[in-house]
Amino acid sequence: MTAIVEHVMHQNLDSKLDSSRRVSVSSSSDHHACPSTFVDTKLSTFRLLMAHIGAALTLFLATTDATIVSTSLPTIASELKATQIQYTWVGVAYMLTQTAFQPLYGRISDLVGRKTVLYSSMSIFAIGSLLCGAAQSIEWLICARALAGIGGGGIVSSVWVLTAEIVEIQHRAKWSQALSITWSCSAVAGPLLGGLFSGNHNSSPLSWRWGFYINLPVCFVALVVLAFSLHDVQLLKSPDASWQTFTHKFDFGGLMLFMGGTSCIIIGFSFATEIGWAAVSTLALIIIGILVLICGGFYEKYTTRDCLFPSTTFNDLTTVVILVISFLHNFAFNAGTFYLALYYQAANGSTPLEAGIKMLPYSLGSSLASMPAAWIIGYCQKKTRDTSSQNWIISAGLLVSTLGFGLLNLLDESAAIYAQIVFPLIAGVGIGMLFHAPYQVFTRALKPQELATGTSAFFLVRFTGATVGLAVAGTIFYAQASTRLPNDLSDGVSGSSINYSGLNSIEPLDLRKHILRIVSSSIQTVWTVCSPCLGVAFLLSFLLRKMSIEVVPCNLENKSTDSKGLTAVVEEKV
Repeated sequence: MTAIVEHVMHQNLDSKLDSSRRVSVSSSSDHHACPSTFVDTKLSTFRLLMAHIGAALTLFLATTDATIVSTSLPTIASELKATQIQYTWVGVAYMLTQTAFQPLYGRISDLVGRKTVLYSSMSIFAIGSLLCGAAQSIEWLICARALAGIGGGGIVSSVWVLTAEIVEIQHRAKWSQALSITWSCSAVAGPLLGGLFSGNHNSSPLSWRWGFYINLPVCFVALVVLAFSLHDVQLLKSPDASWQTFTHKFDFGGLMLFMGGTSCIIIGFSFATEIGWAAVSTLALIIIGILVLICGGFYEKYTTRDCLFPSTTFNDLTTVVILVISFLHNFAFNAGTFYLALYYQAANGSTPLEAGIKMLPYSLGSSLASMPAAWIIGYCQKKTRDTSSQNWIISAGLLVSTLGFGLLNLLDESAAIYAQIVFPLIAGVGIGMLFHAPYQVFTRALKPQELATGTSAFFLVRFTGATVGLAVAGTIFYAQASTRLPNDLSDGVSGSSINYSGLNSIEPLDLRKHILRIVSSSIQTVWTVCSPCLGVAFLLSFLLRKMSIEVVPCNLENKSTDSKGLTAVVEEKV
């Protein structure tokens, strides 16, 4: 989700710049005003258009790849004979590496350049996609997905920064809509493309492998377009950026503790379903993971390096609440996306393409709901001049999403078509209302000099929530299904591996209904867990304080900030 993770990032960073706060990589000793761009020459409208087309193509690939497997996974799992845990790790591997490498890209781009990081990330992503398409085993596919995630993380972070730097401030909000629309479209297109490429192999030349192969020509075209439009464009760099500064200042310890603790917990959940919750290895991994995260918190509070989490996140209740809400929000969103697609195919008998179409109320609802939510916030904020509108949108979104995921529990193998449309739509609308407001409240609570680091921390938590959500959902599904499914079925259904495409052809009919009931009720358990998580987040939202809006002069912030975290240019929409 991730991918999802976010169009939120761009709309939050690049709109309403005339009233935004900014962290700049450079300041002029001769002028007190901020530079209008971070390039040494002004680009023509045509070159800006071409650059944004190339950036949009690249971003579409990286964000769609996070969700394209949601509808193709049942087909992939059946062909490669994946267990339920391996089923989940196809998605988890991509998001885990994408999350782990996010904080590194911003700082490395200060040293080697934005374009170098973007082009390198595109190459890594293309190689990973090629290996995914050629995978001959589920283990091969999981490793290739992890490699693609490394490239995808670089694409996501680099595209936002680079496009922001080549556009003048007064025009940036207008140009930013291209990438915002791209991210919204990717959330909708991912499940559809996954379904299209996972159709019947006997009647169509397309297969799930082409869902990965298609990335190669598109990636090449995007690379050519970007290279042409950005030829001879020199982006300004941070004057104090050096490899020595990077090695002495970057918080490698905090990153390793955060990702190490998260990985231990995720792997512990995976072990729990295969060797039992009481096994020593299971308990050891989960306990160690929690202890490592706690140690990471203490380390972040007292480290002298440029920590992943700014000091305000440890001292301000609002920032802590927002991070918890963001984690739980993406936990539910990603789990819902993957297991709603599985429900339509495994329990409802839909083809992959039909599942992608049935996913539209959920994915399209979440994408479209973010737009009126942003408009309402903008309208109310002009009158109140504080963050009360964001707080109300957060509470309303969490309430609606809690209701929506609660209603998803009513979806079983014989659910009416209206329920399959309306219930996911309600859940999607509630989720979509939370795409903008939490980030706005979070950055408003930070000190000016913490904005870049805070942005990095916010999206690190967000991506982690999506990764953990999918891992936990897989554990829940496996635990519920494995103990109840018969072990002696000839159709490839067992406690360790499920041939999802064959569930609706099981004979006799009574056995088929029994199997479908087990699968649908196991998926319902995932939504049963997501709903109270969102409910807890809803209650926590009332702890958010109302903060007034004030603009910090750019020349003052230039004196107290430097480039770090996700971006060299970070803007807060107010």
